[in-house]
Amino acid sequence: MKSKLKSFLLECQSFIKKQGIERITFMLICFLLVLALVGGGHYIFQLHQAKTQLEQRKSQLKAELSTLEDAEKYEVRKMNVTKYAPLDGAAIEGWDYEGDREVTASGKKVVPGRTAAAGPNIPFGTRIYVEGKGWYTVRDRGGAIGVDDIDLATESKEVSQEWGKQKRLIIIEVQ
Repeated sequence: MKSKLKSFLLECQSFIKKQGIERITFMLICFLLVLALVGGGHYIFQLHQAKTQLEQRKSQLKAELSTLEDAEKYEVRKMNVTKYAPLDGAAIEGWDYEGDREVTASGKKVVPGRTAAAGPNIPFGTRIYVEGKGWYTVRDRGGAIGVDDIDLATESKEVSQEWGKQKRLIIIEVQ
């Protein structure tokens, strides 16, 4: 039930942007009423918890999106997010970096927690917001990075390996 709820909440994020918060709230209330008629009391309790979590996430997304001055200047996509650590002493040339480990493909310095690598479809200098991580600037490329991939610079290989590969919402500042 927990994984289904998590999946449901992730899909709701996209739906909220398209449909609007008021319509989603109305639909959720209708859904709860139908379940109350068909289901039992424990389903109502679980749905109430889900509704509370959805409202909290909705508030977070609304706060995140409210910082955006002009919505047309942004594109929202769900992308694969990984991390890389070119500055780590254990970094491997050809895998974690090419040439100088401190310099990105754009010629700028690597800044862990602020530098991102993306495919050629996202120009250097583009600001992106990674759900749950904050704002990054695309300054690097990578041989294995496709059009739906983002690679975030981090301080250590251990952190990058613990992160693995995650699907996250990405807000791309259109240039």
